[in-house]
Amino acid sequence: MMQCQRGFTLVEVMAALAIFAMAALAGVAAATNHLNDLAHLQERTLARYAAANALARISLDDEPQEVKKGSETIADQQWYWQATFTETVTNEVVYVEVSVSTSENSNDSSYRLGRYLRVSE
Repeated sequence: MMQCQRGFTLVEVMAALAIFAMAALAGVAAATNHLNDLAHLQERTLARYAAANALARISLDDEPQEVKKGSETIADQQWYWQATFTETVTNEVVYVEVSVSTSENSNDSSYRLGRYLRVSE
C-alpha cells in the first residue's frame, strides 16, 4: 500500500519565500518613497511660509526697495531670504520676488514667491 505524503516540497517553499520577499521589498520601497515625499513637502511648505512672511514684511515697509535680505524662523528652522525688485511699465509698481533657502550664501532656493507692489516715488 502506498502512503500519501502531505505538505510542501522544498522547491514550493523556496518559491513562496521568494514571492513574499519580492512583495516585502516592494512595500519597503513604497514606504521609503512616501517618507521622502513627506519630508520634501514639509520643507517646501515651511519655505513658502518664510517667503510669505518676508513678502509681508517688505509690503509693510516704508521704503521696500531698500530691503534686500533677511531671515525668518519657521518651526525652529532658520530660513534665509533674498528679494529682487523688477521695474514694470507702470512707474509706481514693481515686481518683488522673494527667494528662500536654508543657507545664507546659497544660490539654490527652496521656494520663490512674488507679487506686484506699489511704491511711492
